[in-house]
Amino acid sequence: MSNYNDSYYKPGFGVTIGSKWTRVIMILIIVNVTVFIIQLLFSTISSQWGVPTVGMSPEADGVVHHVRLGPDRFTTLFWLYQPLAIGKLWLWQFVTYTFLHSVSDPWHIIFNMLVLWMFGSEVERAMGTRRFLTMYFTAGIFAGIFGCLFTPNNPILGASGAIFAVEIAFAMFYPNATIIFFVFPIKAKYLVTIFAGITVFNCLMPTGGNVAHFAHLGGLLYGFLFIRYEPRFTNFIISRQNQQKENEYRKEEEVRKVVDALLDKVNRTGMKSLTRRERSYLKNASKRYRKMRDK
Repeated sequence: MSNYNDSYYKPGFGVTIGSKWTRVIMILIIVNVTVFIIQLLFSTISSQWGVPTVGMSPEADGVVHHVRLGPDRFTTLFWLYQPLAIGKLWLWQFVTYTFLHSVSDPWHIIFNMLVLWMFGSEVERAMGTRRFLTMYFTAGIFAGIFGCLFTPNNPILGASGAIFAVEIAFAMFYPNATIIFFVFPIKAKYLVTIFAGITVFNCLMPTGGNVAHFAHLGGLLYGFLFIRYEPRFTNFIISRQNQQKENEYRKEEEVRKVVDALLDKVNRTGMKSLTRRERSYLKNASKRYRKMRDK
């Protein structure tokens, strides 16, 4: 974990905010807001012009063949709905749903983008851009899968799964950072623990509503596992790759030594002195070198 510098943060708007946001965080927020505006346009057209949406019509066998998915076709195409994402292999929904938010509840996107703005830049600086984006998008995918496993008949949309991963990553990198939560100062590790506890409680004691609590929990779990074990996994992969390269190098050295010895024999006693096995070895080694040169 990185060391935290208390002077790096300034309180404002009832929260503790980091330094200037990065370009990646800015782009993510702009994309989410742009998609939200597109959703509003489609939703307005759908409601005013009466554009039909897909309806629910259970057949006699009890199987739902047509499911009412949402207010407009744009949203239903890109949010995450298990019967479509898995049943019809609309696999893009596992990624695209993270850019959609509820048009009936603007606080959904406001809260997600506010948290991303507050914590995202600091987490990206701690992890590096490539690792941050890897965690962000894979956390969204994992959260979607987690939500589909436990609530398969409920559509999921929103960046909350990825945002929860960013939250717990911030708390793991800067556990003692002070967050001004409304008017109460609290350390990041305690605030995230409270959020995690509330999320687990809502999963165990569902009260209804449209909140994808299991997707939130999936994002928290994935963020924790990624920060805790991804460096070890990466180091393991790199170690295996280096070991494989070392083995290949040793093998090449052995082949080179044998080839040099055979060529010395040819220079001393001629090509006819080689056995059939030695000639075959030289021929195969020559082919191998040509392939390596062509690469």
